[in-house]
Amino acid sequence: VLFRSVEQPESKKVQKKPQKKLYRNHVAQILLLVFVAIVTAFSVMGYGISRYKRDYYASATRSCNVMVADLVKHGEDFPNENMLAYYIPYSMNSTAASVGTYLYLFNTDGQCILCSANTGQEADGLTLSVEMLHAMKEKGTYLTDRSSGKFNRSIGEPMLCNGSAFTIQQDGREQTYYLFANTYTHALNNYVTDFILVTVLVSLAVLAIAIAMEMHIILQRAKQREQIIQVLQLNARGDYTKKLQPEQWVGSEMEPLVTVLDSLVRQAERAESYSKQFVSNVSHELRTPMTIISGFVEGILDGTVPRNKRMEYLSIVSQEMQRLKMLVTSMLNLTKFDAGTIQINYQMFTMNDTAFRTVLMFENRLEKRHISVEGLDAPPLRVYADPDLMGQVVYNLVENAVKFVNESGTISFRFESSDHDWIFAVRNTGNGISKEELPRIFERFYKSDASRSQDKTGLGLGLDITKQIIHLHHAQISVRSEEHVYTEFEVRLPQIKPPHSEQESEETPRLQPPTQ
Repeated sequence: VLFRSVEQPESKKVQKKPQKKLYRNHVAQILLLVFVAIVTAFSVMGYGISRYKRDYYASATRSCNVMVADLVKHGEDFPNENMLAYYIPYSMNSTAASVGTYLYLFNTDGQCILCSANTGQEADGLTLSVEMLHAMKEKGTYLTDRSSGKFNRSIGEPMLCNGSAFTIQQDGREQTYYLFANTYTHALNNYVTDFILVTVLVSLAVLAIAIAMEMHIILQRAKQREQIIQVLQLNARGDYTKKLQPEQWVGSEMEPLVTVLDSLVRQAERAESYSKQFVSNVSHELRTPMTIISGFVEGILDGTVPRNKRMEYLSIVSQEMQRLKMLVTSMLNLTKFDAGTIQINYQMFTMNDTAFRTVLMFENRLEKRHISVEGLDAPPLRVYADPDLMGQVVYNLVENAVKFVNESGTISFRFESSDHDWIFAVRNTGNGISKEELPRIFERFYKSDASRSQDKTGLGLGLDITKQIIHLHHAQISVRSEEHVYTEFEVRLPQIKPPHSEQESEETPRLQPPTQ
């Protein structure tokens, strides 16, 4: 009860933090979507309005430009006519009535000369502002939609003001005038209002659809994540009855994540299975030699074992002690390998003697199965390496050979020296290893199909440890096998020149190989 009362709130806090963070991420995505929609809407609206405004202004000034061109042409055709008396007032009134604009004619001093009839204004007293007059003299044109461009101040609605300068023949001489037009912008204002309204409505509709789709995707992702989390929580508790099943996620954006997670879960499941098997096998491997040692020692102590058999039994006890020592050493080295703390103690030693001592540890098993041993009487192969670690390599390879050699078969040793390497090899006759399984035999806990039937208690660690020791020595190990014929492991140690003192050290006496 105490455990539950303490742990449950903590788990809820742990769950709430990712959920809050996820919620904030979703809100941020939606806000970003809204921001992008607003920016897009304003950009489209601004472009549309400016484009229409430009076209509208061009259309509004076109009528004045046409009138100016007509006046200039008429002045050229009739240079002696007084155009102010009839033609110019007539053109201004007709154009103003047809186009729906107010026209004003100014001289170069900025004084108004004529107004179209629809203005209802008198020309006297109307003048151009300094800004207008300056623009006309500098550019010959003027255009504005500000209130300063209106000549009739009583009109409150917005108006477009445009002016054009032109020169005509008047009474036989050239005269320059400024024609100004004030035009209502009802169409432009209505268009802008309608365009803004439509843009806003369309943007809101698109934004609503986008948010709905985003929320659907977010909810779908949340559902998928919840599904993944539930399966992973079961797997984390050791329950592998439910799997993520990547084939069901094909085509979704979760597919890569689910594939990786499923691979990790399956590796964890295999590792747990291997771990359980490893603990079981270690228990058995430790129990067997300890039972033999305990039984023989008790038999010797209580007098059950005859005196003439005691040395033989003590020899068996010694072999089992060595076997137990190698097993414990393997497990300790495995821990050191994983921690990266193992160190190499290089020394000169004879590989043949190491192999001979290892074979003696399996003497009883070899005799019971009538196994022949060959190659131990080869010329001595002196190597420079760590004798303890290489002793473990030899033990693992010999133990592997003893396990899988066929009844009345042969275990052969090979000791050679090439230009750059010291070569040590162990071969055993027997079923061999299939080509499919050869690439995996150095994996930790891996046991081939054949070895599972022949070796019920092996740990599946020997070749993995062997490979790591070989790599520490910058050496190479390879395996060759032919099914139902043989299996051979070959180790190539790089020839390293030992210090001068070790080169001159005396050779240790050669051990005599056992006779089979």
